[in-house]
Amino acid sequence: MILNKFIRHRQLLVVFIILFVFSSCEKDPITLVMHDPIYPSSSDLVTYTVKKATSGSINSANLYEQVGTINSSGAITSAGTEILINSWTSPSGDLSFTKSSALGTNKLVTYRWEITTPEQTKSFTVTYATRPYPVTDMPAPVYCQGDPDDVFDLIFIPDTDITNLNTFYDHCKGAVEEAFFDEPHTRFWRRQYNYYINPERGTATDYDNIGVDGLHQVPSNNANLTFAEGRVLMHQNNLRDYASGGLFSTEMQNRGTILHESGHSLYSLADEYAGGAHWEETDFPNNWATLSGAQAAGNDYGSCKSSSDASEMGSSGWYDLCVTTCQMEATGLNHTEYDCPCRYRITYTVFDNAIN
Repeated sequence: MILNKFIRHRQLLVVFIILFVFSSCEKDPITLVMHDPIYPSSSDLVTYTVKKATSGSINSANLYEQVGTINSSGAITSAGTEILINSWTSPSGDLSFTKSSALGTNKLVTYRWEITTPEQTKSFTVTYATRPYPVTDMPAPVYCQGDPDDVFDLIFIPDTDITNLNTFYDHCKGAVEEAFFDEPHTRFWRRQYNYYINPERGTATDYDNIGVDGLHQVPSNNANLTFAEGRVLMHQNNLRDYASGGLFSTEMQNRGTILHESGHSLYSLADEYAGGAHWEETDFPNNWATLSGAQAAGNDYGSCKSSSDASEMGSSGWYDLCVTTCQMEATGLNHTEYDCPCRYRITYTVFDNAIN
């Protein structure tokens, strides 16, 4: 049985490497497309941007937009037509375009960037809704790129302690742009995420005070959120965060905590600190129940890791291979990066989520 598990792991590793190589096709500059505000009101002027995450030049770019209308039942009453709203020839630096008029109410907007670089032409398509989203008791799409069955869906839920929702919306954009699109590996897979904002609030509690305050209180429409792999309760008070009831919590301004907790929620990554939650996944774990298991796995990552990287996490009886700055050990205001075993697990779950 152990031998069969080892053979299966090796076979999956080979398949993973092949898929990873074939998916690594984007050439520099790596480009990130965003809109601001991420969840605009009917009167906001929206700005579309392209930012270069790596060095390189853009030969030309076209920006298209399609504005549809949606009703309270979620039906598209007017699909709209895609139109070219701006173009650039031989631009320098990042690209930006601000609309001269607001979008109005009950709008579902899809924009598409077509970016030509010296080596390739890239296309990015994003859909978002205007505020308030009219579909009853459903989260509003604020940055969606794919079929919910094929990509990771993450819902931002405001806590009852948030006093300014506009600040919350800004931090939702920050979580996308400054966490998921900034950490190198989740940025690589950035097309594999849909993001939503929930209309109803929940209440986060402190892990150390569960005995007094109880577990997280889910929003009233929580039954409508079960399609999402991740539901994050974003609060402004200083709490010790944890997962409960299908939700995980984070201070809304903490980019490291949302990536750490997403490691648990989206990718089934275990903690890498003593006293955390430890388990060993069947495929591409980041925790091992034995030193010998971690040492054997250390030889599966090429030059990235070796058996000598295996170490016990405190006196937990659990072992890992990652550096101490790995995101599954670190949380807080500023994010770090996922180390090699975690990156392999993330890529595995991206493919697994897409095909299952």
